[in-house]
Amino acid sequence: MAMQLHAASPDSEYYVAKSPPPPPPFSPQPEPAPAAVKPKSPHASLGGGPRAPVATATTPLTPSRDRARQEHNDGGGDQAQLLNGIVLVLRAGAALLSFVAMALVASCRHGDWMDFIRYQEYRYLLGVSVVAFVYSAAQALKNFGRMRRGDAHASFLDFAGDQAVAYLLVTASAAALPITIRMRSAVVNVFTDAIATSIVLGFLAFAALALSAMLSRQA
Repeated sequence: MAMQLHAASPDSEYYVAKSPPPPPPFSPQPEPAPAAVKPKSPHASLGGGPRAPVATATTPLTPSRDRARQEHNDGGGDQAQLLNGIVLVLRAGAALLSFVAMALVASCRHGDWMDFIRYQEYRYLLGVSVVAFVYSAAQALKNFGRMRRGDAHASFLDFAGDQAVAYLLVTASAAALPITIRMRSAVVNVFTDAIATSIVLGFLAFAALALSAMLSRQA
C-alpha cells in the first residue's frame, strides 16, 4: 500500500503542475478604446474632404496711415495747398506781365525807325509774349479749377510747360536787350522806353514761371 502511494505521488505532482491557471475575474465594464490621434494640419488628411481656409496675415491700416493717405489724395495737406496757391499766383502774375509786355511792344508803331515790325528781335519778343500770356492764363485757370475740386497735384506736363515758356521768355528778352541798349544810348523816347519796359517785364515773367516750375514739381 505504501509503495502504491509512493508510486502515485509523481503523477499527482505532474497533474498539479500542468493544470491551467484559473480564469480572471469577470469585469462588467469594457476597457476604454484608445483615443484617436488628430492630424496636425487640415491638409494632412488623405480623405479628400474640404480643406479649411488658410488665413493670410494682413496688416491693418492705422488711423494715422489712413489719414496720411487721404491727405495725399486730397492734395498733400496744408503744405501742398499752400504751394499750389503760390503756383497759382505766380502763373497769374506771369500772365499779367506777359500781357502788359505784349501790349507795349504792339503799341510801338510810330513810323520810320520807331516801328517794331522793322526789327526781328522785337517781333520775336511780341510773339513770345503772346505765347506766354495764353499759356500762363490757361495754366492759372486750370490750377484754380483743380484746387476747387480738391485735386491740386500738378502733372509733369505742367512742369515741362513752365520750363519751356520760361526759356522762350528769357531768350526773347535777351535777344531784344542789346539793340535796345544801343538805341537808348543814342536817343530816349517813347519807343525805346516801351521796348525797355517790355524787356524788363519779360524777364520778370520768366522768373515767375521758373519759380512756378520748381514749386509745382514739389507739390
